[in-house]
Amino acid sequence: MSFKLSSLLIPALLVSTASLAQAHPKHAPDTEPEQQQQHSHQHAHEHGDEHQHDDEFTQLGTHVHGAATLTMVLEGNELQLALQSAAFNIVGFEQAPKTSEQKQEVALALDNLAQGNWFSVSSEANCEIQGADANTDLTEPGYSGHGDFYANVSLLCQSPARLHQLDLSLFNLTPALEKIDVQWVLNGQQGAATATLSNSRIQF
Repeated sequence: MSFKLSSLLIPALLVSTASLAQAHPKHAPDTEPEQQQQHSHQHAHEHGDEHQHDDEFTQLGTHVHGAATLTMVLEGNELQLALQSAAFNIVGFEQAPKTSEQKQEVALALDNLAQGNWFSVSSEANCEIQGADANTDLTEPGYSGHGDFYANVSLLCQSPARLHQLDLSLFNLTPALEKIDVQWVLNGQQGAATATLSNSRIQF
């Protein structure tokens, strides 16, 4: 699988605030007692559309329709943003793109994410994008469903002490997205908040 943002330096204190991914139980064989089969069915039903991956980054979030996870880390004057979202939130489907229209939608989504035009930070901090990358499970060989999109953006801030605000315009690009769970570590100060379409500004 391609680069999944694990190259980001996410401090242990941030990871400790997130829920560790729990593996789904295997399907019960037909010979299991009825009571145990009912328990497995109930467990799967309770999880609904949530699916979790095995890579390190998913320790910070799970695959949930309508929700995304954003992590911010500021060290000195270098700011890193890492976004993870279910593919359904970004392009409206999760199967591997087959038609030319689906392939175009995936390419456009990756381009938008890589350009970093889905967020802005305090103008007073004078931050400029130094590098960006976006990828998705949908284009991976052997992909079988329930995939995510990932974006990694690096910025250089001339006045990092003035970084007090994050505005998320991703909601305007992806109507299926309902919330973004944001976690940050800004030069040792950590916090978390949830952004929505009606309240897309995060204050630090």
